[in-house]
Amino acid sequence: METKPTSEQALMRLRLDADLTPDLPDAIEQANAEAVAYLDGNLYGDEAAMIQAADVRGIVVTPDIIAAQLLLLDAALGNNAMQDRESKRSTAFSMLRRHRNMGA
Repeated sequence: METKPTSEQALMRLRLDADLTPDLPDAIEQANAEAVAYLDGNLYGDEAAMIQAADVRGIVVTPDIIAAQLLLLDAALGNNAMQDRESKRSTAFSMLRRHRNMGA
């Protein structure tokens, strides 16, 4: 599994205008970086990749982590009112919370 959404996923699931396509790569990187920072761990496509990296704080990507990144992407790139943008960000962080590394 990929560790971040693709441009195709973003265009299809978020129904973004085609004229936003040039902005997608940077926005995807931004959403991914924000998710990784919140999770406090690197993302891996599968358990084997995480084991190979010997990353004890690593997190294997699940569909809800991709969905949360899409929400962060939509909040950053979509045509949203401030309240909608904050609601999407809050929902994304709620989705990520159960995967988050916590503690020392």
